[in-house]
Amino acid sequence: MKKSRILIPVLAFAFFVLAAPTMNFNVIIPALIDIPDHINVAAMIDRTLEEDETSEVIESVLTGELFGEDKLATQILMDGVHSMLKNAATVSLKRTTEVYPGGSSISAAFPDPMSWEDIDTLCEKYQVDAIVAIEKFDSDFIIVPGINQTATVKAGIRMYDPVSKSIVDQYQYSHQESWGSGQLTLESAINGLISKNAAIKEASYEAGIEYGRRLSPTWYRISREYYRKSKGDDVFAEGARMMEVNDWDAAKEALFQSVENGHRKTKGKAAHNLAVIFEIEGNFGEAKAWAQEAWGKYKNKDSKYYLYALNRRINENARVNEQMN
Repeated sequence: MKKSRILIPVLAFAFFVLAAPTMNFNVIIPALIDIPDHINVAAMIDRTLEEDETSEVIESVLTGELFGEDKLATQILMDGVHSMLKNAATVSLKRTTEVYPGGSSISAAFPDPMSWEDIDTLCEKYQVDAIVAIEKFDSDFIIVPGINQTATVKAGIRMYDPVSKSIVDQYQYSHQESWGSGQLTLESAINGLISKNAAIKEASYEAGIEYGRRLSPTWYRISREYYRKSKGDDVFAEGARMMEVNDWDAAKEALFQSVENGHRKTKGKAAHNLAVIFEIEGNFGEAKAWAQEAWGKYKNKDSKYYLYALNRRINENARVNEQMN
């Protein structure tokens, strides 16, 4: 037992020492769908109203839900989408209180599409170019005594384009938020029903944020591995330190010297680090050139795999530019 207690921190320290250092920075990733150029503003509606709400009343009695709870949650979901898109360069959103019949069970297929006459009427009413409709919605709140409490929101959403008379997007997804103290008792589980509304609201809002990312390029944090040292090269180490304090000019100056004067392994590491710096600066042409030199000329294996990630990033950046233009 004593040996295992000693071994765990030793392994953790070894992992910390051996783990490759990374540079972390923010990039813009493209929207998951391409919005047609003529769509600049969309209005969002709730189309989850069932023709016969008797089943909803029964469900609310059996599960402890407030009647109409999901109707409020769909509005909260709209708030999340609106928040995500309020500064978007691709499309902006007008949230509405429109409620249309046609919703289906979350486990069933999407309902028949709305008529284009209704879509045209809504676009004219709100002076928008497209309609985004929540057409499937359900929420659940589960408490597991001794573990956690979880709120789950499931939604199905369509975007209608009245110009092309087509559905630009049809997406069904699930979003989950969990809170866990590890100390929930049966009594706190029962009392937890009081906080159910707050939990569903938060999950619904975050589900809206998630859907908004489909429609607009968003910021994302990524990591790139780099080298701190190369045996016997103090200039290289200086360049790495300058990277760590974000002094890119000083870092490049030192790394250029290492490429010129270092041995083959140092040259490869220096070229790799230069590629990372140029990517951070947004100079993808230089970044790719240095990554290719690091692998092709100096046989730095890490640079080979970095090239795959860099090429993907270049393609994503090109798509972001198309979407934002």
